[in-house]
Amino acid sequence: MNIQDLGSIGELIAAIATLLTLGYLAIQLKQNTSALKSQTFQQSSMDMSLTANSVSSDGELAKIIIKAENGIDSLSSDEKLRFHFWMLVAVRRFEAIYIQALYGSIEKDRIEGFETSILSLLSNVGNEWWNLTKSAFSNDFIGYADDKINSGKYKISVHPGASVE
Repeated sequence: MNIQDLGSIGELIAAIATLLTLGYLAIQLKQNTSALKSQTFQQSSMDMSLTANSVSSDGELAKIIIKAENGIDSLSSDEKLRFHFWMLVAVRRFEAIYIQALYGSIEKDRIEGFETSILSLLSNVGNEWWNLTKSAFSNDFIGYADDKINSGKYKISVHPGASVE
């Protein structure tokens, strides 16, 4: 075996090592992508839970939301402000989830529960608010939300499972 043969064997070993390294990196990248999607979903879930928790832990806010079913004008000035900013936070959090789904950071079928929660709210007690405030959101999100709301699918209640009569 001469030096040229040894050089060829070395090149073959280097090529195999390169392929193995690329394969390993591909597996790591896939695992990392999966972990990032899981983390994004977990954070989104926590954000939406904070929105719901604010109502369940604040009796006055819950009363304001129930009262808002009769229209925004049925609220006092301070109630209007609290309702507005609570709705703004809730919908903004969902808009962020919607954008994450567009980017592929969350799979679209994973946001269906969040979608039902927010769009039910916007179709019912928040409908008047949405029509007055939607210009504060991205045009893409407005079109998406309006299409979903106009489908009539979310005209079920303030929130699925909630009875506020």
